[in-house]
This record gives sequence, structure tokens and C-alpha cells, in this order.
Amino acid sequence: MQSQGKGNKMSGIDVFYRWYFLIHIPMTAVMDSCLLIKEENRLPIQQFLNDVHISMNKDFLMVDTPLWLKVFGLFELAFQLPLFVIGASMLKSGNKKIYPWMIVYGFNASFTTLVCLVYVWAEGPANGLNVTDMVKLSLVYIPFLIIPAMMLVDYSCRVMRLVEPPKQKSQ
Repeated sequence: MQSQGKGNKMSGIDVFYRWYFLIHIPMTAVMDSCLLIKEENRLPIQQFLNDVHISMNKDFLMVDTPLWLKVFGLFELAFQLPLFVIGASMLKSGNKKIYPWMIVYGFNASFTTLVCLVYVWAEGPANGLNVTDMVKLSLVYIPFLIIPAMMLVDYSCRVMRLVEPPKQKSQ
């Protein structure tokens, strides 16, 4: 996972991260915004896709959204969505100024998803889910835990390689 200088060709993992961001733009704008937009104010396509997701995956978090998830959703729309656009561009150009933001995103997204997964397993049975249902729903969420966690570790390592060690005082 060697970092690239500005203007250099993207590494394979950065191509992957860029595509992840590009795919996430419409997902966030259409689906995740449902966390904050009341059902009667959603676009028909938003409501349709949300209904399909809920019926296929029994995602009770999207049915009766807890306040904490609405707060996470607000952060996703205010911080992550713009970062997906800016990050995709900066990754393509090899601009290392994106590195700290990739760390912040990696932590935020993996933490948010971890909280959702814990909630699914803690509250799933009370919401009518059996173990198979909880596994299926977890499999929907797990990529959004693993990929941002990979970014967190990857870009933390890249930043550490860029930081010069302190100079030793001569004795």
C-alpha cells in the first residue's frame, strides 16, 4: 500500500477506495438521507428503495430510526457526502492532503457501523429478528465496517511514514 506522490498513477487500493467513494455518493444521497427525511417528503425512488431494503433485510433501524442514528446520518450527509466527492478527486490526482481526512472518515464510518451492528444484535430479537435475520442484516452492514476500518489503518500507516522521527540530541 505504497503512497503515491501528487500526479502519480493511483495505487490499486486507492483505485478501490475511489470507486468505493463514487459508489457511495448516490447511496448516501438517496438511501442514507432517508434517516433524516420524513417518509412523506421523500422522493418516490427513495421511498421505493428504502421499502425494498427494509423488506429484503428486515432493517428495523430504517423503520423506527433511533435518535443516535439520525445524528450519525446528519454527520454522514454533512461530512461524508462532501468527502466522497472531494476524496474521489484527490485520490485520482494522488494528493496526499486527503490522508488525514481518510483517517477521520475511516474512524467515523467504521465506528458508526460498529454501533449499528451492536444494536442489531442487542435489539434484533425485540424487533422480531431471529439469528438468521440478524446474520443477513449484519452482512449488509459489515462491508461498511471493514472497508472504512481498512482506510483508517492504511492511511494511519501512510501518515506515520510521512512523519519524520525526532532528531536525537548529540551528547
